[in-house]
Amino acid sequence: MLPWLEDSYQQLAALHQQHSLSHALLLSGNQGLGKHLLAAELVQLLLCQSETLQKPCGQCKACQLYQAGHHPDFWQETDSEGRIGVDAVRQLSRFFHEHAQQGGARVAVLPKAERMTEAAANALLKTLEEPPQHAYLILTSHQPALLLPTILSRCQQWPLAVRQPEQAIGWLQQHSKQPIPALLKSMSVTAPLQALDWLQHGQAEQAAETLLQLERYVQDEADMIATVQLLLKNQHLPLLLSWFIAERVPELMDYLPQRYWQLLQSFQRWCRDEQQLLGQNKSLSLTALLIELKRIKA
Repeated sequence: MLPWLEDSYQQLAALHQQHSLSHALLLSGNQGLGKHLLAAELVQLLLCQSETLQKPCGQCKACQLYQAGHHPDFWQETDSEGRIGVDAVRQLSRFFHEHAQQGGARVAVLPKAERMTEAAANALLKTLEEPPQHAYLILTSHQPALLLPTILSRCQQWPLAVRQPEQAIGWLQQHSKQPIPALLKSMSVTAPLQALDWLQHGQAEQAAETLLQLERYVQDEADMIATVQLLLKNQHLPLLLSWFIAERVPELMDYLPQRYWQLLQSFQRWCRDEQQLLGQNKSLSLTALLIELKRIKA
């Protein structure tokens, strides 16, 4: 288990041991935190036939089936990038109402739940309102604000974060033999898995160039057109913008709190549109966001 998620896992395991774990869980937090790894560990715990209930035994038939990728009482939405349509949620509902073949729990995972269409979200509400016995749904999301309030209210929410920065930095140093740039040390506090991936695949330099351009832009040292052109070349732009707005903007400029809040809302809308709107003018939408970024100055 990733060290910064260990406490959350222990708390979830304790609730399971006390038979008080919610039937619907929402694991939320930045991209690159390892939400999917926590979900996978929790799935195996819920399916495990051992009576310890603190961690999966790894030896029972259920654990072996799960590890082999063939457990009949586990379902997961597998299209990690596309939209989650109503057909997928209907499939989930049918799965929950089937008999558990191993005689235990049925567990489903809906990764990046903010990808649900409106129809899919409404269909999911019906399942959440009348959950079957011994069935658990685990949703993960890095943008929980995009989920319907009615879905949020029916889930036990687990916001995840790196509480102790030295844990993430130490973990990053353990898993890479390369020198770690200051940028990635800083980013490891919010997205350690992403930081490691960039380090291993040589993407830190491009990220640093993108962030430097953003800094020059807010300090009136770079023009809008050049900034937009450079930013659109980075495939990790949503993560970089999220980090820049949260971590660097407060350090670089004096801003009006109300306008900063409006910027956060604009950024959420931009992220939503990036995922949901096909054929939109990406240059135009990014330009509008960058204009909002300049408007927060006091």
